[in-house]
Amino acid sequence: MAASLQHFSLHECKVALQDILRAFREPDNVSRLDEARENAGNDMLRAMQTVFPVASQIQMEAVKVYEKQDPDVAQMNSQLRSILIPPVRAQGMVSNGS
Repeated sequence: MAASLQHFSLHECKVALQDILRAFREPDNVSRLDEARENAGNDMLRAMQTVFPVASQIQMEAVKVYEKQDPDVAQMNSQLRSILIPPVRAQGMVSNGS
């Protein structure tokens, strides 16, 4: 994996991480996370269901800037998204008989 990131300098990594952290400090995102944390309370499972998806979405949005600069970043972000936020599979629809 390191070989594919040789062109990604330590400085560029720091800049990318700073951009992600800055996204978490944006007022709208702070509000979204606070609301999710409040809804979760002290319930760890509920936190995983509410806080984690919001945090993942904020991170993914911040990384999109870099997707435009390099197709490898877009591909890796897509892989990360599929790991962190797997697709929701709907169960078979139930007919009510009408």
